[in-house]
Amino acid sequence: MYIYDGKFAPLNRLGQHSPSAGRLGQAGSSLPRVSAAVFNTGVVHPANCCATCTRLPANVSGRTNLGIGLRGNGTANLRAANGMEWAFTISEHRSGFEYDMLRRARHSLWERVGGVWRNLENLVRDDDTNEDDECARLSRNNQIFVMDRPGWPDEVVPSAHRLPGFTDTAASRVLSDPAATELVFRATFAEWVQARNRAEGISWAPLQLTPFSNGTQRTHYAWHSITWLIRNTANHWVVGPRSEIRQGPIAHNVLLAAPA
Repeated sequence: MYIYDGKFAPLNRLGQHSPSAGRLGQAGSSLPRVSAAVFNTGVVHPANCCATCTRLPANVSGRTNLGIGLRGNGTANLRAANGMEWAFTISEHRSGFEYDMLRRARHSLWERVGGVWRNLENLVRDDDTNEDDECARLSRNNQIFVMDRPGWPDEVVPSAHRLPGFTDTAASRVLSDPAATELVFRATFAEWVQARNRAEGISWAPLQLTPFSNGTQRTHYAWHSITWLIRNTANHWVVGPRSEIRQGPIAHNVLLAAPA
C-alpha cells in the first residue's frame, strides 16, 4: 500500500486498518485528543524521556542532535543522517489512559555510478519495531514525544565506507558501489497517536488529531527526509546541500524515480 496515494489508512496496534480517528471509544467513552503537534529539527526537547534521547551526536547539555546531518543547532554536518522530533500535546486526558505513537514509512535508495542512477532499494514498512525513540509518559505540559534519525546515524562524516542498504544482510548484500559518486536515501513517513484505557475497557484506538488549516480532519502527520551524500575532494562521503528534513510527504512516484 502506498502511503500518500489517497488510499492510506493507518494501522492500529493490532495491525488492523483504522480509516478514521474517532472521539468515542468502546461503550461510547470519550477519548483524549491531540490538540497540538510540533515538529522539531534542532535538539531533542528536555522533557523527552526516550531511551535514545541522549545518543551521540549530542549538544553540550547531552541532548541528541537533530536536523540535517544531525548537526543540531550547529553548522557542521556530523553524521550521514537527519533527525526530527514530534511533540504531541494531549487534551482531555484522564487517569488510566496509555499512549503510543505509530509510524509507517516508505523509502528508496539510489546511487549514481558513471553518471547513471541505479536503484538499490524500495520498501514500505510499519516503522515501529521498538519503543526506544518514544516518550509516551505525559510531561508536565501534557506532551508525549517521538524522534527518528533516518539514514545512517552511526556513520560519522566524512566517511570512506561502503554504506549498506536497509535490507542488507550477510546472505543478501546491499552495499553502495565503491565507484558511486552520489548516494540518495529518500524516505516519507506517516505518524499518528493511539491510546487505550484498560480500566474502562477501551482497546487501542487512534486519537483525533489537529485538523488541516482548511478544517479538514487528518488521520496522520506527514514528514520526509532526504540524505543526499556526495564525494568530497578526498573521495569521502559528505552530506550534500540537497539533503533536507521537513514536514510534508514525498509522493510514491517520486521515490520510484531516479533523483533529478
